[in-house]
Amino acid sequence: MPRVEERRLQQLRGSSYVLTLPKDWVEGQGLGKGASVLLLTDPGLLIVVPSERAGGTAVDVELDVVGERRLEYLAKVLYKIGVNQIRFRTREPIQQVMSRLRRLRREIHGLIVTAPSEHESLASFSDEVFASLEQGIRVFLMTLASAAQSAAKQTGSGETSTLQDELADCRLYALALFRHVSGMIARPSRDLVIQALPLAGVVSARMLDLCDAFEEFATRGGDVSSVVGTFAELVSELTDAVGGDHESLERVEDKLRGVVAGRILEDCRAYELFTTLSKATESIKELMLIKMTLSV
Repeated sequence: MPRVEERRLQQLRGSSYVLTLPKDWVEGQGLGKGASVLLLTDPGLLIVVPSERAGGTAVDVELDVVGERRLEYLAKVLYKIGVNQIRFRTREPIQQVMSRLRRLRREIHGLIVTAPSEHESLASFSDEVFASLEQGIRVFLMTLASAAQSAAKQTGSGETSTLQDELADCRLYALALFRHVSGMIARPSRDLVIQALPLAGVVSARMLDLCDAFEEFATRGGDVSSVVGTFAELVSELTDAVGGDHESLERVEDKLRGVVAGRILEDCRAYELFTTLSKATESIKELMLIKMTLSV
């Protein structure tokens, strides 16, 4: 857990100030005299990150303590918060654990699974998927719009393989976006002021909610073509509005209010779907306004 301690600034000759770092932290990071660190600064905030492995973390997990039934859930949660490597240990043979982890490759980008020893499995994650937060939002929304278009076309055809593949892509990009936001606090970036990271976290959580809501609606059976067709159009408009002028986002938001009002009594699940999209749009609008107002 984070530790809080107070330290006083010292001033050298001239205008330079010195802030000492805790010895145990420095040595725990494998650093020493002459080592390089990165300073992430915003008004009222300073973050120090080892430059050679900014944000990189490794976690050891004893499956016999945590419970093997939580394997997939734990792997996804640790991936979401930016962990780079997970070492799973168990008294049982590791083959089944490795098989279960490999099945997560469809949802977790760049997952590599190896077995360093008979009772250990190592899950490693490759580099970031997105170059920026805005790109991540747009890629996820484009993938979601494509999945919605596929759902509209496949209604009644009995063919669902394409939709399932696109739903898997949606989950992959939603998780990758959440991971991207988690890493922004410990990665040099000019993408967003640090104080706005909680809002970026809300946006990434909304994207996961939106992915789940769409999958539940699109796979429930019956004729969903009309609803998902409208959904696809609105998501496409939202994608185009991200990074554009603020009025474009407000127009999408206004359209969604009308759709939600019209669907509320017609179909409970459709109402939930469009309400989730409306909440995501509102959060994106707030984030884009912050980026425009407090550009770094």
